[in-house]
Amino acid sequence: MTGRARRIAGSYRVRLIVGVLLVAAVVAGAWIVSLYGPLTNAVIEQQQRNLLAVARAGALALHESGQPAQETVRALVAGTDLRMTLVADDGSVIADSQSNPQTMENHRNRPEVAEALAGRTGSDRRISDTQHVDQIYVAVPATFDDAPVALRVSQPLSAIDELAARSRRAALGLLGLAALAAAALATRLAERAAGPVERLSAAAQAMAAGDLRSEIPRETGELAVLARSLAELREQMQHRLDELEAEQRNLRSVLDGLTDAVFLLHADRIVFANSAAGRLFRTPASGWRDRRLDQTALPASVRDAIGTELGESEPSTLEWGPDPAGRTLRINVLPLGRADDSERTLVVIADTTQRTQLERVRRDFVANASHELKTPAAAIHLLAESAANAAEDDDTDLALSFALQIEQESARLGKLVSDLLDLSRLESTPAPDSIVDVRQAIANTVLGHGPSATDGGLELITDTRTVTGVDVFAKADPTDLAIALDNLLDNAINYTEAGSVTVRVEADPAHVRIIVADTGPGIPEEDLPRIFERFYRVDRARSRRSGGTGLGLALVRHVVERSGGTVEVTSEVRSGTTFVVTLQRA
Repeated sequence: MTGRARRIAGSYRVRLIVGVLLVAAVVAGAWIVSLYGPLTNAVIEQQQRNLLAVARAGALALHESGQPAQETVRALVAGTDLRMTLVADDGSVIADSQSNPQTMENHRNRPEVAEALAGRTGSDRRISDTQHVDQIYVAVPATFDDAPVALRVSQPLSAIDELAARSRRAALGLLGLAALAAAALATRLAERAAGPVERLSAAAQAMAAGDLRSEIPRETGELAVLARSLAELREQMQHRLDELEAEQRNLRSVLDGLTDAVFLLHADRIVFANSAAGRLFRTPASGWRDRRLDQTALPASVRDAIGTELGESEPSTLEWGPDPAGRTLRINVLPLGRADDSERTLVVIADTTQRTQLERVRRDFVANASHELKTPAAAIHLLAESAANAAEDDDTDLALSFALQIEQESARLGKLVSDLLDLSRLESTPAPDSIVDVRQAIANTVLGHGPSATDGGLELITDTRTVTGVDVFAKADPTDLAIALDNLLDNAINYTEAGSVTVRVEADPAHVRIIVADTGPGIPEEDLPRIFERFYRVDRARSRRSGGTGLGLALVRHVVERSGGTVEVTSEVRSGTTFVVTLQRA
């Protein structure tokens, strides 16, 4: 049986129709049984009563008739299928409507005749000895020629059976009509009874399938309460689903807003991953969902680290890396218990590369700063002891020489402390509305460095030809820009032995560019990527002689980044170096 046939056979409507028809079939069966049993018996009984009436009427007519017995019995049953027999007290046949009485045997032993001769009404049903057909017999006591006789009337059962058959055919026809009426009535009743149930069932199935937009039919009667309950249930489910969807969207937004990759695992299969997972690792072509850990692009060591912790009862934190690209990760594995016959695990992976690098820079900075502060402090201490010893030896010139060196080391120490304070200040957030006059800032810086350039035999040039007659303001803190320009000019003058140092200003509607170019020895290509690091020096010996702290270009980078700008450097060995600071124009 196909699925459709099974659904039809199992439907409420069909079962209701079948139930009604079964009841009708039971009633019809009982009726049919009554037609073939009780009906035949009833017809026979009725015919016996009819034969009894004929026999009694015949006995009365025989008593009053003066005709011969043979003529009388034939006249009484003429035109019928009845047979009448007159039997004497000794059992001999006096007359018979169908046979010659002289050829007939003695009827004394016939049950119905014996009863009639005894003065009672007798009846019997048997096959006739003379005609060899099934007959029904009724005999009554009578008198003939003042002698007691038995008058018997008989009829073939075939006639009675035909009468019963006609009655059965009529009854069966009526039964067929009744069956058709019952089927129509059953269909109608099933429609009225099953229709509302099927409509409510279809609405319930649609709700179970997730379609909460389907209309709940309005029903009357006892099903009206069920229809209203389904409608209320649908509204409650829709409201609850709306709330759950809103919560899910909020949760998804929160998880997608995290910078850490979040994975929810059932056993070793991923059932959820946030957006950060795709940013931190390569998302599989078919997505993260329903993929096993070993089918993802996670680094093998990360997969192994997570797989080792799956099934554990306690949370764990793992540090991974650095890898060849320098990336480090922190992996948090949190067991969430069982659900759907599998262990649930939440895995949170954070990219700690920048934090690790910052921590390394901080350690390096503390170590370098301590070293840089220790060097002049130790030099001052030694020079002070040497000056004291020279003074005790009355060597005034040597003592003055040591005192001059103490002054130089103190100045160097002060410059280092000042740079560290500037660096600390630049790590704070600037005022958002800070504006500086670039032309004025350059003029002040050039004026301050003019003497040192002159002492070094250098020409200090300011080139503002491209912005002649135009006000040039930048979005930066005036003090910050002064620090950056001071360090750029200081580096250029200190490292340039001959030639010039040029400060040029260019501007467009969106940006201001400050170019500081020198004719110094240049910077080797391998050192260019690191010159903005703190305490990094290209030529350490020359830097120390010139009093450099190694923080100048780091300060420049902090100023530019703090102001939302950029700094670029180009250099050619023995040809000079050019720094370009680009700031947003105000």
